[in-house]
Amino acid sequence: MPKEVKKQIIVTGIRPTGDLHIGNYLGAVKPLLQTIEKYPDAEIYIFVADLHGLTDNEAATVAKFRFEVVKDYLALGLDKYINTGRVHLFIQSQIGELVSYLSLFLSRYTTFNDLMRVPTLKEKLRANQTEGQANALLGYYPILMASDILIHNATIGPIGQDQLPHLEKTREFGAKFNAEFGEVFTLPQAHSVENLRILSLKGVGKMSKSHPEGALFLSDSEKLVKQKVSRAETATEGTISPNLESLLTIAKEFNVNTAEFLTDHMAGKQVAGLFKKELCERLADFVVNFQKKRATIADAEVMKIIIDGGRAARINATKTLDIVKNVMKFNYIK
Repeated sequence: MPKEVKKQIIVTGIRPTGDLHIGNYLGAVKPLLQTIEKYPDAEIYIFVADLHGLTDNEAATVAKFRFEVVKDYLALGLDKYINTGRVHLFIQSQIGELVSYLSLFLSRYTTFNDLMRVPTLKEKLRANQTEGQANALLGYYPILMASDILIHNATIGPIGQDQLPHLEKTREFGAKFNAEFGEVFTLPQAHSVENLRILSLKGVGKMSKSHPEGALFLSDSEKLVKQKVSRAETATEGTISPNLESLLTIAKEFNVNTAEFLTDHMAGKQVAGLFKKELCERLADFVVNFQKKRATIADAEVMKIIIDGGRAARINATKTLDIVKNVMKFNYIK
């Protein structure tokens, strides 16, 4: 008798902590849309990680962007998948008591020292605060993320190269729980996506909301987009720099012919101005079209989507948590 094929379940999150920029679109939104296309039969849970947002942001910031980021993703192409019945978009805190409950059980399988070795956590500490200043919620971040994934019995974990350490930690939690209580959790696999590193248009480091002068925000005006791109750092004729490589990456994603420019540039010709002019036009058109589409998305539509998504997420999460409570003898009131 043929073995039953397990249904693919994908879980990934979105942080609601600021306006999206081109780096977010190319590094997170576009890979998500490509993943949805790649797995046409998968059930996909996409959550706005407002609880995670509290690790290094004020509650007011999280509240401000919680619904705004939903509009952003819908306007960037997620809208076409929402009514398929297999893509569920919701807010993490809609099922907050469920993931928090599970996270308490999972916290038995790690130590503070282990948590501090998670690379993305160490990066957050370096960027924002020292270990002595960090709040406990930041340290709890990997446990809560594992709970987000395992509670839906995901077969494929969060999308993005920077999520791989969290996925490994999630698998570790699931494996340890299974070793003690039986095969309760599916151990999610990674979904490989191209690791696009989009740098700031000015200076060093990744494109970031913390350095707005070097970030190309999707909320920027057409004029500002062109201004930022025209002033972006490139490289001296005949040489390549990280900034130029980043611009070339962006250009390729927006179908700008980079081969001819690169040939002329490496031959010592002054062609950066023409290259940036074409890139300006492509990016400005993209941002303008995005903003027009976003303006048509009503608040009531967003609310309906997250209510429906939250309902589906709650049903699925409750099933898993009930199994967990049963095997741990925590379902003692019938």
